Amino acid sequence: MTLCTLPPSVWAEAADYVFKNATVYTLNHASPWAEAVAVRGNKIVYVGANSGLDKFVSNDTKVIDLEEKMVLPGFIDTHAHPVFAAAVAHGFSLPYGGSVDEWLEIIQHYADANPQLKAIYGQGFLAATFGTGGPNKALLDEIVPDRPVVLMDEGAHSAWVNSKALELAGITNSTPDPVPGTHFYERNAQGELTGWCKEAMTFMPMMEKLGVLSKETIIAGADEVFSMFKQFGVTTVYDAGFFQFEHFSYPAVSQLEKSGRLPFRLIASNMIQSTAHVENAIDTLKSYNRKYSSELIRPRVMKIHNDGTTEIYTAAQFEDYENQPGNKGSVLLGGEKLQNFVADIDAAGFDIHIHAIGDRAVDEALDAFEVARKLNPNSRSRYSIGHAVSVRDQDLNRFAALNVVAQTHPFWPVLGGELQASQLYRFREIIDSGARVSFGSDFYGPISGDYNYFFAPLLNIEMGMTRRLPGEKTVPVTPPGDALLTLEEMIRGYTLDAAYQMNMENEIGSIEPGKLADLIVLDRNLFDLDTYEIHKTQVNMTMMNGKVVYQQ
Repeated sequence: MTLCTLPPSVWAEAADYVFKNATVYTLNHASPWAEAVAVRGNKIVYVGANSGLDKFVSNDTKVIDLEEKMVLPGFIDTHAHPVFAAAVAHGFSLPYGGSVDEWLEIIQHYADANPQLKAIYGQGFLAATFGTGGPNKALLDEIVPDRPVVLMDEGAHSAWVNSKALELAGITNSTPDPVPGTHFYERNAQGELTGWCKEAMTFMPMMEKLGVLSKETIIAGADEVFSMFKQFGVTTVYDAGFFQFEHFSYPAVSQLEKSGRLPFRLIASNMIQSTAHVENAIDTLKSYNRKYSSELIRPRVMKIHNDGTTEIYTAAQFEDYENQPGNKGSVLLGGEKLQNFVADIDAAGFDIHIHAIGDRAVDEALDAFEVARKLNPNSRSRYSIGHAVSVRDQDLNRFAALNVVAQTHPFWPVLGGELQASQLYRFREIIDSGARVSFGSDFYGPISGDYNYFFAPLLNIEMGMTRRLPGEKTVPVTPPGDALLTLEEMIRGYTLDAAYQMNMENEIGSIEPGKLADLIVLDRNLFDLDTYEIHKTQVNMTMMNGKVVYQQ
């Protein structure tokens, strides 16, 4: 990639940046390939042949010869938690797939090495490693008895805490569950707290009370976390919820934008985790929209956290969990309650993103969207189901019929194991039915640890095409083998279809004149590569909103 100067032409339409001799994959169906792009301000003003560039060049134009390097629209992460990740960037990660003894050794070493910390925070354990009973506070009490320890699991849906954390947070055996059956404290046969806290409303308030996270920790951790997004070519992120911390997260991210420290566009939410949140939810989102909307921040999504996860047996299923007879998981809102709420949000003009992992939760979400479609047939609101892990045969075609985006994470089936992947993650079938599928990382920090390696879109593009770990040609394909996606589908899920979910397909997601200048430059053409080499591709440059925010 070289910078050069063309003969100047004094013209009123001169661009700030001109990219020439590029391999531009535009995502514009009418003209999918180009060799040049011009950018003025925060907009794309020209896409086409090199021969059309002269009128856009002046003495002040930065003309960049890309020497046939690939240009794509900026990637869009359709489900992540970057603000929360910034808040906990000071913590540590436990190795994915480690043993309990390995984790305890790491926790003790971290605590011993950081005597100044009033509370110990880490994340990444797998609840299944402990068996159906889950983790127990006694293990932590043995190694850190005098300071609170809070450890979040690999999916951010449960926490393992010690007795000191419960004590300082004021949680006792008689403390009621925040949302019985959905957000609850695990207890033994005697009714005593075990130290396993299921779903966010049991442990997130504890984290704030113990000083694990705050507006100040967001500000402190932002640069470290946000830099990952721009290095990976991500220019827009849907933050799928600040959890219980909207009261200081919105002011923090607004402050970061004003100080020039927000390197991506942020689509933000009002997150519903309790039935108590429903009554004032729309007014709350309206207030966020009025107060914090800006060039880069758009609070316009109602995030409904409607079930849990299969790992901790809280995802809502039609059938009992195999090792927990009688437990089918539960939904936060079901039937008419969810349907009425979704219809009201839709009528208010906001987008709706429903967390649904179990097949019953997915079915409930689709039912609610069907009612809203009938009540508000001309609505411009966008509907999406976050994760959409388990989908029944009879629900596969409903995504396309109701124009619902299925949002997923390509690395999940690869890490989830053969049996799980063979029954879940049916995105090949959903795409074939005519529906849109978008891709996200579900990243929530900290940035250390091997699990976060899978955050990068280019790695996920390869894994979506192979259903194998990056570069692993010889290992068996994670079944079913006919579920592989194409390169075009993977790119589209990170760009144009992702932009549709954001309600921004007229502004971002493709490289066309008049759209916002969100572009990335890759060091090689993905279409020329062996699929198993895609993960080696480097992002050379990231331009967001007409500004170069990253350059290798």
